[in-house]
Amino acid sequence: MTAAPHPPRERFVTFSFAAADLLVEATTEGTITFAIGAFHSLLGRPSESFVGQKVRDLVAPGDREALDQALTLLPMRGRQVPMTLRLADKARTPRALAGLLFAEAGRPAKLCLTFAALPLPLGKPASGAAMRPVLEAAQARVRQGEGGELNLLEISASDPTRHQGVAIGAVLEEIIPGALVGEAAPGRISFLAESGPSQSIVAVVAELEAALRTHGVTGTVAAQRLSLAADALTPDQMARALRHALGVFARGGIEGLAKAGFAGGLADYVRQAGKHAAALRRAIREERYQLLYQPIVRLGDRGLHHYEALLRPQAINGVEIGGTQDFVTLIETVGLAHELDLAVAKRAAAVASHAPAPIAFNISSLSLQDGGFRAGLLAQLAGAAKGRVIVEMTETAEIEDLEQVRQGAEALRGLGIPFCLDDFGAGSADMRILRAVPADYVKLDGSYVPGVAQPGRERDFVAAMAEIARAAGCAMVAERIESESEAEILHGLGITYGQGWLFGRAGPLPENASGVARRRGASAGKWE
Repeated sequence: MTAAPHPPRERFVTFSFAAADLLVEATTEGTITFAIGAFHSLLGRPSESFVGQKVRDLVAPGDREALDQALTLLPMRGRQVPMTLRLADKARTPRALAGLLFAEAGRPAKLCLTFAALPLPLGKPASGAAMRPVLEAAQARVRQGEGGELNLLEISASDPTRHQGVAIGAVLEEIIPGALVGEAAPGRISFLAESGPSQSIVAVVAELEAALRTHGVTGTVAAQRLSLAADALTPDQMARALRHALGVFARGGIEGLAKAGFAGGLADYVRQAGKHAAALRRAIREERYQLLYQPIVRLGDRGLHHYEALLRPQAINGVEIGGTQDFVTLIETVGLAHELDLAVAKRAAAVASHAPAPIAFNISSLSLQDGGFRAGLLAQLAGAAKGRVIVEMTETAEIEDLEQVRQGAEALRGLGIPFCLDDFGAGSADMRILRAVPADYVKLDGSYVPGVAQPGRERDFVAAMAEIARAAGCAMVAERIESESEAEILHGLGITYGQGWLFGRAGPLPENASGVARRRGASAGKWE
């Protein structure tokens, strides 16, 4: 029995609840009917060779009895909460198994299983994906009007190296049973307690400091709570402000939140941002921003494929402007995302008409869900030369209406304009989007690229995502490539295109493509 070369896209939705190294579909008797992921890296054989075998063959002999019991109970419970098992490789690599029963009318029930890496310890650099479950759960509470509070903790240790090996999530779960914990950056933690009376944050801080001392970590813990009550604001406004606040917290901690205007909470930030709407609209109309262009090359021969237009805001009187992401989030918060996206699209399309290669530009998922915006965008791009522009959708805001996004992607592709999903791997909704939205490219979230340098979980995870993209009929682009070794490894994992300082920094568009693809940038410094 062999796996189909191109599995139905519908299958991917069953795996959207987890980011995992191995994804498996099996009968209720435990026979594997579909497999994808880093099987070759972890178990030494391609994924399709496991089809027809038993799921128990994937795990170490000593753990098979526990697995058999879990698979027996799963159809009755409908779900298997994460449990630790060891794989059947020489190293007996530990992985967290989770499962879901997938039942469709008229078809046999299936078990959808994921094998994921165990949580990262405190002190190890965390990717943006580490915060996503907390963000999504908090946004759900905002949209459902449940209220509550998001708790932010910042650990200032006298010896930061002592953080290594301390599983802060496990420590907090002992203090607050049922808490959902995420690490925005080393030492910067967020947690969402179960709904109900909140435990005193003062008590939580005291208990956490005491628990850390038992692990040899001395220092202080600062805390801030962000209310999730929308007050007189819309849930959308609060959800966007929440996303922005967590980004600021990851970069600047609690002090950074105060500087960005969050000292009074989410609602106060949104109210203050609203006062800047007129100035921001004027800035969009007057094009108070730059578009810089960064080359994207074919990793196989380093030939130039296209450029990405990157937005760089300029100073605006009376408005505090941070980086590009802060500017975009502020624009979305005050309801001007449609206007900015249309202005950028118009400018990028005009440049593309005489550029030495096609131009990709970004639009927000928030904009693409709006019918009026889509009509304006299509009218604006209808005259663009076929093959000269590429549209990248960034998930800066939560996607609530995938059908509207699908319609937008199909309409663009109908005009001969390729469609790209940005930041693939950064969120748990990626599989759901990939299943529903037709795309030509997916862009690997840049936080994974440094991790491919050494064999291990990060490289295996990238290999699995590249395989999923190929199965969905998409070419993958890897961003933030800074070294030759990264480029070679990524190409070996099946990634087609690359972007990063190795091939050129963002800058003015060159007059021709000669030599651009082989230009090298600095290998250190802040990512643009």
